[in-house]
Amino acid sequence: MQLPKPTEGGDFTPAPAGTYTATCYRFIDLGTHVSEYNGERKTRHEVLLSWELADEMMQDGRPFTINKRYTWSMHEKATLRLHLEAWRGRKFEPADFEGENAFNTRKLLGVHCTLTITQDTKPDGKTISKVSGVGKAMKGIQPPPLVNPPVYIALNRDNFDAAAYGELSDYFKELIASSPEYKELFAARRFADDPPPPDRDHFADQEVPF
Repeated sequence: MQLPKPTEGGDFTPAPAGTYTATCYRFIDLGTHVSEYNGERKTRHEVLLSWELADEMMQDGRPFTINKRYTWSMHEKATLRLHLEAWRGRKFEPADFEGENAFNTRKLLGVHCTLTITQDTKPDGKTISKVSGVGKAMKGIQPPPLVNPPVYIALNRDNFDAAAYGELSDYFKELIASSPEYKELFAARRFADDPPPPDRDHFADQEVPF
């Protein structure tokens, strides 16, 4: 699933606040949804990125994880574009958005970065953690191998991983299934076998990681 071209326009322990080395292990196309806030309705195509924190463990011995939902946009001021550019250490060029050499989001899996995490307390007293910044991985730091299996889901025939979709939480399965992209995908699927799962090889460190 390559980047869109630029346009003009559950209960768990929250990850601790701070700056951490992390590894991306999940990219999920959530599809398009309508939301309403202060009486204003917005239609947004969203994607989800998930990271595993290195050397930050919960009480059960598993690493902390954190997600962030982004609007699927490459507008020059879009948060997704700004975070990816900070992560890779250079800006995107026009060639990154089309043609055979277009950037593919699958390259994010297994790539290290530096995450800045902040915490907020909701009116009900619940603490939530948020990704407030993404940057290049610090030199000389080699995180341990991923504990969580890499997951890549895009809502098109070439990248839809039915097995990985089936392992998502009910919340995310229902959210994705309600999107027009998911409905169109299954309305168009008239082939006997499910597509093969995506290549989940770990990506080696590079000066520009993706």
